[in-house]
Amino acid sequence: MSEQEGFRPTGGRAKGGRCALCGAQAKLTKAHVPPKAAFNKGSFSWGGTTGDSRLAHGRPRLGGASLYAHCEPCRASTSPWDDEYIRWAYSFANVLLNSQWKGQRTQVEGTLSEVRPGRFIRSALAGMTALAPKLIDSHPGLIRAVRKGVPSPPPEDIRFLMAVAPDGAAAIVEGAHEGLAVQMSLTQDGSGRRMTATVPTISAVMHFPPFSLLLADRQLVSSLPHVDCTEWLQLGVEDLADVQVVFPVVDLPRTTSAPVPVSMLRFNEARA
Repeated sequence: MSEQEGFRPTGGRAKGGRCALCGAQAKLTKAHVPPKAAFNKGSFSWGGTTGDSRLAHGRPRLGGASLYAHCEPCRASTSPWDDEYIRWAYSFANVLLNSQWKGQRTQVEGTLSEVRPGRFIRSALAGMTALAPKLIDSHPGLIRAVRKGVPSPPPEDIRFLMAVAPDGAAAIVEGAHEGLAVQMSLTQDGSGRRMTATVPTISAVMHFPPFSLLLADRQLVSSLPHVDCTEWLQLGVEDLADVQVVFPVVDLPRTTSAPVPVSMLRFNEARA
């Protein structure tokens, strides 16, 4: 997997503030999104929409995508779970790069033997709290399930979705929790009038090869090609399982000018 280009929609964060995992006011540590050893080590350029809806751009810099987000106790308790995310990332990368069917498949399927999906999902969600720090207010039960690492009932109204992103896909990390996307279309009566409708934006996006991971409102699930894996929260971080997977391969259209929020784009079928 090569180092990628992506965007970080909220720009910089202060080194002190509210921890996105426990809510305490504290000195914050950097959260690497995704984990630094999962192909997130090199130059990473960012841009996107800020909290006041302005476009922001940044020059490439070393260190991958990172945000000040978690206090030291929360970082110390959750960062060990990144080992499972890294393990999965290398396993999927090996399948994508070394398979005789490379570049031909529109989905990746198989069995993950003796893995810890409860650990993987919590590593991913901990990173997503850095992108969407208001999750602790809107979904405290979900954040508690991430922080404690014990088997927990999955939330009904927000879902964790997963697909495969092909090698060479542009890496995008984005947070847009509790935002609204406006959809416009022409009426069918030939009058030329426009209809508008609003839908929730995707709360957090980690489209970073080899994975495309989303945290999204349940009403968006049917419009996204990803697989709902929220039930993995019913497993604790130490629980081993054999997991049957059938993940579609998806990518986002390339944008030639300013970065475009993912909620305004449609995922495309891709090959890996």
